Order: sequence, then structure tokens, then C-alpha cells
Amino acid sequence: MFLMCLEINRLGYRQESVVENQWEDNDEFDSEYDIKLEELNDVAEVFYLIGQELQNSNIVQFKVEGFGKLPWPVDVSTDFLTVIEQIPDILKFLDSDLSTYNLEFYEQGIERKIFFRKEEDLIRLNCYGSKSEVTWGQNIEEKPLEKKYLKTMIYEMIKSFVSISNELCPTLTSHRSFQEWKLRIDMPY
Repeated sequence: MFLMCLEINRLGYRQESVVENQWEDNDEFDSEYDIKLEELNDVAEVFYLIGQELQNSNIVQFKVEGFGKLPWPVDVSTDFLTVIEQIPDILKFLDSDLSTYNLEFYEQGIERKIFFRKEEDLIRLNCYGSKSEVTWGQNIEEKPLEKKYLKTMIYEMIKSFVSISNELCPTLTSHRSFQEWKLRIDMPY
């Protein structure tokens, strides 16, 4: 069965952070990245910095399973960022009359595409791999998901992302482009 989520182990972080004093503050952000918040031009740049923070925290793990592979070899700083940029389009697809959508894991090493196809209240999923990856170079179909289940999975992933990002790097989540991205998501809760 297909699964895509962002797992968070806050307990491990809190224990480490007390010992190593890893909580972010604005001075640390500026000196570590040598960039001013107002110099960030779009949400992709903000996502990149958030992804680095989440990866470096060692408490956040991006998890994808399905299509015969448990789990996929994905990470937060590259693979999750490619997915999170596509989230508004996935949600638009689920709420529209469109019948198909491709979610692309285009980073080197994964290079897979999940093809979503609507059939009434069900979403059929197929996975296509890159030609260079022999075991993924074919069409692999997963058990269909209810549209409601897929939307819930996506919203839970977004909720986890926003929550942990607010906790670990509130300076970045306060950026105008991040706030605009959140408005595009239109979270139901």
C-alpha cells in the first residue's frame, strides 16, 4: 500500500537540544547561512533552507513506501522538497475535474514518477522509474486508494511539515513566500 509521510521524533530532538543548545535564533540563522531573510526571492529558496534545517535536526524523516519497495531511499533535504513544491498542484488535481496527475521524484537517485488516475472516488496509482534503474524501469501499479484517504495523507504530511518547521525555524516560516504557500494549501483544519 502506498504511504507518504513526514515522521517527527521530537523527543530525541529535545534531549539533544538541551545538551547541545541547538535551538534556532535569528543571529544563528543569519550567520549560518550568510543570507538575510529579505533577500529570499521565492518559496523554493525558503523550502531549501527549511529542508536543510530539518535534515540537520536528525528528528525528521521523509517516508515513502509502495510499489514493491519498502521504504524508498528518500530524504528530507532533497526528495521531500521536490514533493512539497508540488503539493498545491496535487490538491488542485484531487479537487478538480482533471483525471490524471504526475507526482515527480526527479532528484538523482530516485528518478521516479507516480501517476495518479481518478476513477470516481478512487485514485489509481502507477509508478514509473528511470530507464537507468532496471528494477524501476517498468510500470508498477499499487492498490487503489480512496480519494479521501489520499487527501488526508497529504494534509497530515503538510501539517507535520508546517508544525516542525515553525518549531525549528520560525524565522523562515514567517517569510512572506512561505505564508503565501500556506494560503494556497487551504488546510481544512
